[in-house]
Amino acid sequence: MDIFNPNESVGFHCSITYRSFARALEGRLHKTGVTPAQFFALAHLMAIGTMPQSELAAHLSTTPVTVVKLIDRMERDGWVERRLSAEDRRVKLIVPTSQAKAIWNELTVHARAIVKQAHAGISKKEIEIVKKTLSKIRKNLEK
Repeated sequence: MDIFNPNESVGFHCSITYRSFARALEGRLHKTGVTPAQFFALAHLMAIGTMPQSELAAHLSTTPVTVVKLIDRMERDGWVERRLSAEDRRVKLIVPTSQAKAIWNELTVHARAIVKQAHAGISKKEIEIVKKTLSKIRKNLEK
């Protein structure tokens, strides 16, 4: 019987690498009151802008139910607001609050420090190859 070795799986390495990023981020964000999950949601909202809940769920690669719970907590903590879309009142738009915008520069400093730490000793070319390869793997898995 051919035994599956997780160390031979790109997925396994992605998973443990993601956990390392999340732990490092959590350690840096601890005093801000923002969790890693909230940070990733805010990152998409700050980069792309206001978007429907369903679109945010897609960007976070999570289920609509999971993103609703995340948004509930973020709304409670003052990071986002839900607004009804003017075009379709069934659509709830997620909008970062002034409180989120005010702390975003601090959060960005923490994120950049983690990326710098993670990329130490790795060339820009190598990082680009990893990103392109992971993008191809995602596309393969989405088929």
